[in-house]
Amino acid sequence: MAPPGEWVPMRLNSIPLVTALLPAAAVHGCYLLAAYLGHLSWCFPYFPDCVSISATGRHSPESVVFRAAIIPTAVFMVIYWKLVMEWLKTLGTEKPLLNRSMLWLGVAAGLGLFVYASVLGEVGELYRLQRRLGMTLFYILTYLAQLLMTVQIAALARTGVTAVPAPIVRSLLGICAAVAFLGALSLLSWAFYDDYRRYEDAFEWWITLLILAHPLVTYFAWRDSGFRARFTALGKRS
Repeated sequence: MAPPGEWVPMRLNSIPLVTALLPAAAVHGCYLLAAYLGHLSWCFPYFPDCVSISATGRHSPESVVFRAAIIPTAVFMVIYWKLVMEWLKTLGTEKPLLNRSMLWLGVAAGLGLFVYASVLGEVGELYRLQRRLGMTLFYILTYLAQLLMTVQIAALARTGVTAVPAPIVRSLLGICAAVAFLGALSLLSWAFYDDYRRYEDAFEWWITLLILAHPLVTYFAWRDSGFRARFTALGKRS
């Protein structure tokens, strides 16, 4: 045990890992459970004419599993973005406005995810609006926060002062580029194809997978850069 007043380092790698893997495991597990119980048809979600992510948590008992995983994920997301801001500071970023914007975008995205998961399965036009608003906030604001983070990491990599390995930087850039490409392709499909509904759910699954891949890659960035938290206490007063 460290003596009073001594800094005690704590590994933070588990935060991005849980933020990425908990929702990924939940939505895939809930789909398998829903299909097994006959609530959904068997298909491959990443192909057209399958099911939406929301459909995997619409019926009981899979709805219980869905909420039990996604609501904590929203909390982990808020913690994650706060830590991302501190990590960027330790790496030497000098863009406080970008950092604060990234943090508030990430927090708002987490709140959107919380609202979405809280009302999933509820019946009524108001709940449908809340679900749509929550998911819109989650996807758009999470992507913008990831983009702001990635831009700063790439800028540091160009100067050669960051401890983040080049393959990780390229992976983060590639994820952001892929999300932008799929988002644009989805909008074009919606605008020009009458049977867009056949492809909408597949776009949702792929974009979600990429968005969750970003904190997964961040796990390796934190590990390789040696990111730690430190806590201290003064001990007993005499």
